[in-house]
Amino acid sequence: MGTRTRMALVALVALAAAVVVWLAAGSPVGAAAALAGALGAAALAGRPAPAGTAAPVDQAGRGALIAACLYVRDRLTSAALAQRLDQGLAEAGVTMLAPVGERFDPARHEAGGTTPAPDPALDGTVAVVEIPGYADRGTLLRAPVVTVYRNGSETRT
Repeated sequence: MGTRTRMALVALVALAAAVVVWLAAGSPVGAAAALAGALGAAALAGRPAPAGTAAPVDQAGRGALIAACLYVRDRLTSAALAQRLDQGLAEAGVTMLAPVGERFDPARHEAGGTTPAPDPALDGTVAVVEIPGYADRGTLLRAPVVTVYRNGSETRT
């Protein structure tokens, strides 16, 4: 794992830790303290590890870290924190999937419902993303839950 990736993952942990402290304790001061401590660790992550210290995050650890970040991301109500977490995930190679306007593909999308198509040409395309999906360096982590346009007047949810 490269230095930039390691730094991005540590920064994600810092942000996730701060958000969890804030949500659990309701204390912005506690969250700021957790964030400051973790960001100090992130700064150290860019330096070579001293002899005898822990190895970089392995693939299983990376997966667990990303899963924790997505758990926090799904529960954020602050747009600024969500944007920062999205940026950190993107820096680590995790992309958000929001396929509005694409053809619905059950292999890549989960149908959450349908809505009438305002134009017959839109039949079978994604109208709205209800829950975004995520991919880690091209590997699907979670399919997006979407509403699909359908011709006719029936709407299913």
